[in-house]
Amino acid sequence: MKQDALYYFLQALGTLFRVRRIYPPGKRQVHQAARQAAQRLADWGHSVRITLLGEDAIVEDRKLEGFHPSFRGLFQSLGQSGCESVQVEADANENDLIAWIEHVISKERRSYRSSKIVAGSLNLETHSDHSPSALTQAVAGYLEFLSQAQEALSDLESKKAEGLMRAREIVSAIAARLTIGKELFEPIRKLKDYDDYTFTHALNVCVISSALARTLRVTQDFVDAISLAALCHDLGKKQVPKEILNKGGPLEPEERACVENHPTFGAQLLYDIPGVVSENPLLPVVAYQHHIGANQSGYPKPPVCLGAHRLHYASLLVAVADVFDALRTVRPYRPALNIAKVSTILLKEMISGKLHKEYVSALFMLLKVLVPGRKVVLSNRKQGVIVETYPSNALTPIVESEDGEVFDLSVPSSPNLFEVVEEDPLKQLEGRKLLETN
Repeated sequence: MKQDALYYFLQALGTLFRVRRIYPPGKRQVHQAARQAAQRLADWGHSVRITLLGEDAIVEDRKLEGFHPSFRGLFQSLGQSGCESVQVEADANENDLIAWIEHVISKERRSYRSSKIVAGSLNLETHSDHSPSALTQAVAGYLEFLSQAQEALSDLESKKAEGLMRAREIVSAIAARLTIGKELFEPIRKLKDYDDYTFTHALNVCVISSALARTLRVTQDFVDAISLAALCHDLGKKQVPKEILNKGGPLEPEERACVENHPTFGAQLLYDIPGVVSENPLLPVVAYQHHIGANQSGYPKPPVCLGAHRLHYASLLVAVADVFDALRTVRPYRPALNIAKVSTILLKEMISGKLHKEYVSALFMLLKVLVPGRKVVLSNRKQGVIVETYPSNALTPIVESEDGEVFDLSVPSSPNLFEVVEEDPLKQLEGRKLLETN
């Protein structure tokens, strides 16, 4: 469906629905969203009929296969209620749209009929998912995995085939833990002062990559393959002198060159381990590619004939997990960065094209970084607070700026996220509670 006036009306209608769920009736933000939707309808200049067909919809004569994030919430709510069609007349105004949305929000199980809008019976359902955190148990499990990872990676560094078996066992155990809950993330998020960076980083990247891979529509075997590749992604650092890896200041050019050779060293080491090429060919691929970058601005520099589309998506996924954990971990030359600073760096790396947008978004969703109450800066330099997020894309929340303007970042003409603001966690919690009571 092309980006035309009808499409913009649907986006504006979805935004009105979401804004009204956030703000009480009569609020300026609701009327602002309604005026925008009415203007988009006027720009279209015709009546609009929406017919819902499960996960798809027909708008006038156009079939939408899957719903755009900006109006997915409204359409899914209508579909779940058994509503089959909505008819909006061309001259429906701001008040007409608000009255219908009020009916939707009220959850009344009856058809809606006015002079400008006719719709089937609507019912909105909300779901809550509270999964309590058990940090103490999670840390115990994490340390157990860490000990096993040390043994497995030490064997792999020595090119022992049994190291591959140990690594597979770790990946299977991590997958099982992630299947029943995400508590394994708690040590990664909160405990960042472990001394042995090499092993903890490898395990952290493995856990994060495993969770990210689970968001893809791939088989469990392939999730395990990505996880195993993530666990082994930095094996090439065995060839880099420790005094360079642990240097407390800027690297000299020759030292930088040595560090930038570790992907090549790692790929070669893995190729030389019996069973890798025949049974786990993804391992050397990820080891070699994870620093190249989605825009190929990193290292090692691939042959000119290797286009960006040839980079394996597993390498792009592991790269996001790699950068996140490296920034969150204490290093000899800097302390661990807080989550706001890390998130801002990830956003900038994504905007530059170095990190893959889809995997950055998935990581933010998994770690609950961009949540209601979080202060952000937009690309138009306006500061605001997130008031609602899309369940399918963390990068396109609804943001209210300090001057009261509401931006739905899923709309193409809206600004983008630019910076995540560091703030007192207690103040952030108070902000969320205040938002819930409004």
